[in-house]
Amino acid sequence: MESELDPREEKSQVEAECDACVEGDKVQAEVTAETVNLSQAGAQIVQADKVYVEQGGIGRAEARFIDVSEGGIGIAQGENISITDGGAGIIAADNVKMQDTMALFVAANEIEGDDVTIIFDVRAAAVFALVLGAVISLFKLISRRRA
Repeated sequence: MESELDPREEKSQVEAECDACVEGDKVQAEVTAETVNLSQAGAQIVQADKVYVEQGGIGRAEARFIDVSEGGIGIAQGENISITDGGAGIIAADNVKMQDTMALFVAANEIEGDDVTIIFDVRAAAVFALVLGAVISLFKLISRRRA
């Protein structure tokens, strides 16, 4: 059975899989490749066209497609992001699909999924920023009057 990838893509994928391995407490700092597959592994920064994570984690990922299963991402930026049984800090994408997932902030054109908890979406973040700005302005005004 022949590989569907050309030799350059296949080499890039293999290098990324080897570089992204976790040995003990050591996590790969930066991974750049066409396709990155992390299985029970972690990386701090990943830049790729496609990223697949299974039972692993990434600090920051920039890719066209990101698929996470039973893992987590601190910051994810891409066109299509899918997370199943995982978590994320900040997600910025065109399309986001989540199942049994929790995310702190999601900015996307389309969000779909089941059993999803999103702490802030774009509207909630805007309201939070307005309220926070008003509270800070009020405290500054009160502190100037006392001085």
